[in-house]
Amino acid sequence: MGKKSKMTSKERMLAALEYKEVDYIPCSFMLFFNMYRTSNTEQEAVERQLELGLDAYIHTGYLRHSLHPDAQYHEWVEEKNNAKYFCRRIDTPKGPLTGRVKQREGWPKQGDFPLLNDWIVTRAEEILVKPEQDLEKLKYIFGPFKDKDINALKESARWAKKIADQHNILQVGGWKALDAKIMHSDAGVMGCDAMAWLSGYEEIMVLSISKPEIIREYANIIHEWNMKQIEIYLDVTDADIIWRRGWYETTEFWTPEAYRKIIVPTLKREVELVHQAEKKYGYIVTSAFLPILDDILDTGIDVLIGLDPKEGKGTNLNIVKQKFADRKKTIWGGVSGAVTIELGTEKETEEAVIEALKILGKNRGYILSPVDNVREDTENAWENTSVFIDTWKKYRNL
Repeated sequence: MGKKSKMTSKERMLAALEYKEVDYIPCSFMLFFNMYRTSNTEQEAVERQLELGLDAYIHTGYLRHSLHPDAQYHEWVEEKNNAKYFCRRIDTPKGPLTGRVKQREGWPKQGDFPLLNDWIVTRAEEILVKPEQDLEKLKYIFGPFKDKDINALKESARWAKKIADQHNILQVGGWKALDAKIMHSDAGVMGCDAMAWLSGYEEIMVLSISKPEIIREYANIIHEWNMKQIEIYLDVTDADIIWRRGWYETTEFWTPEAYRKIIVPTLKREVELVHQAEKKYGYIVTSAFLPILDDILDTGIDVLIGLDPKEGKGTNLNIVKQKFADRKKTIWGGVSGAVTIELGTEKETEEAVIEALKILGKNRGYILSPVDNVREDTENAWENTSVFIDTWKKYRNL
């Protein structure tokens, strides 16, 4: 067999996403906060990754989330028994939404009290959206996108395309994690993660079984907002792939039946919309997805982003690879960022990379990445990151 011709990074990534032959298995960090934290700009972070030989991607930009213009937002702080409570009220034509979050470990704080954020889940004393009574009000949280914000995305997308064309790299749209310091919320294309932030998950889990029609309507409200976002990304950016975050869309929170009836229909419609534009659809889910893996694949996604063999429950590499190979679909991940790279040894990191490449990289349809992030700014984490990259370079042609 002749030597494979050299590909650009974009060609390699797209080939992997299309389950085609590549010159070698690509490596692209799905998230790499350490790199972005130590860079002055996103361009610098991308170019530093390229210097390391990685298949870096660039975000097309962030589409800012706004409330409906008929909704009024208020927030204030209350103090009681030496504790601080951050409170908010959203007045809508259908009545008010009220929420209360207890400050722990210095968060929330003035100027950093987002509407949609993971840290709210464990601190909420009163959930903002009570599903059984607030769904008509919920619609006012997901307002129409403003022209100024669409234009801002368009400008960002022009810049991203320039960088992407200069370096021949992939462009990603839909969900962006890199503006966390300036965003008022961790929005973007998402599924039922928003339910965790707005309503906590205990009540959602119970209602998805006892009153699934309520949670189905909840999911559809988020989905309609998603569809509007996706349409904008497809219209004003040159994104090669649209990402949907779904960290909370696993069997840790959903029964397979509830997932199938509530989440799958929304996911499938979004995939169809993206495919109509001849773009790729990526689904971020990192744990406890094996019981619903066939359902995920049935939606038509192009790539599952976030296979973690350590923290991810039930993420058997061999089983997952076989199911994806049968459908000619792609896996992006394979090594635990938190357990192996941040806390493990160099030997453990090397062994994890080799195992991922041998199992997941067999034949086609694989992009190597730590899952889901490398964020601990320690000597061990940086040393293991180097080992991770060096091992990939040594064995990527397996």
